[in-house]
Amino acid sequence: MPEEVPHPRIVELSRALEHDVEVVEPSVRRVWDEIPSYVAATREQLEASVRRNLRLAARTVLARKVLSPTEIWEAQQATLERLSAGIPIEDIMAAFRVSISSIEDRLIELAAVYEVPADDVVALTRLLWQLSDAFSARAASAYREQGVTSALAEQRRRDRWLLALLAGDLDAAEVEHGATSYRLGRQRAYIPFCSAARGLGALEALLEHLTEQFRGHGVAMMLPLDDQLVGILPDAPKAVDGHLIALGPPVRPDETAASFALARRVLAAASVQSDGGVHTVEALGWRIGVPVVPELAALVSARYLDPLRQAGAFGDEVEQTLRAYLEHDRSIPRTSEVTHVHVNTLRYRLARFEELTGRSLAKTDTLVELAWALQLRPPS
Repeated sequence: MPEEVPHPRIVELSRALEHDVEVVEPSVRRVWDEIPSYVAATREQLEASVRRNLRLAARTVLARKVLSPTEIWEAQQATLERLSAGIPIEDIMAAFRVSISSIEDRLIELAAVYEVPADDVVALTRLLWQLSDAFSARAASAYREQGVTSALAEQRRRDRWLLALLAGDLDAAEVEHGATSYRLGRQRAYIPFCSAARGLGALEALLEHLTEQFRGHGVAMMLPLDDQLVGILPDAPKAVDGHLIALGPPVRPDETAASFALARRVLAAASVQSDGGVHTVEALGWRIGVPVVPELAALVSARYLDPLRQAGAFGDEVEQTLRAYLEHDRSIPRTSEVTHVHVNTLRYRLARFEELTGRSLAKTDTLVELAWALQLRPPS
């Protein structure tokens, strides 16, 4: 059966559509406006895509049938280009539908100019939407073919962006681009965190725990770094057995670096006294300053800890008593109760502390310095 010869008006419409320039700018603008991740694509790239789509639409109009997905090389090229820029596959398909929608509007305008019958116009617009399905099928095939490579590349891009965000190495545009690409709310607060150093297996277990905690409850971005797990969370996590987690205050994405730096200070302070739990600057209070003032640490250590060490086992008993005494607001009865030490023995130990150090527990300076000194080393 001989191939059907296209009507001359359809031929003219196809040529006009292929070389049309008026649809390019509106298409580019709509893609940027409707699909945020396309901020990663340049104007030149998008204009080239629209022109490819115009040629593809013109071929479809002229043939009056949709090409098979394997023949739509434009889908393969566009998909690989956009994936390399970090644009998700679903957004790539959506962008083609936006482009085809603009082309359809232009086709209808040109059809009126070339006096194409209404029935033919309806049939051609239906073809364009069938073309979208064929394009999506080819794009999906290209994505599957590049799946592993693309996923690894995307994870590397995501990790690099997260590390740069935590370090404060991104400008405002880069922060906004990443926040959009990774579905972060630009005005929503996230909590930067870091964990204490652990082996790779333990870090992987912590990653699994936190991923499960926040599944379906917001975006959590995490990665191992120098035997630690670092990242941002949508909310404060629950404690995970065997792990110490330090949190910065909740901040918007563009304020992440300062909060993460504070989380590292929280980690340094909390690690002295604990090897587990979730810690914040609010909970630590003044203790966060202990690791960052070495001159004061040296002073109070020499003034309070050294004399107790020199007293041997008795000094250890005095230190344990002092910890309980301060933790229970200097209440002799409560301290006696929790330590199971008679009140007279307790008073004797406190008095011996004053003799060993030459410092009075009645003075505020002594209490402050002693608390600082005890924070320098974990309880025995």
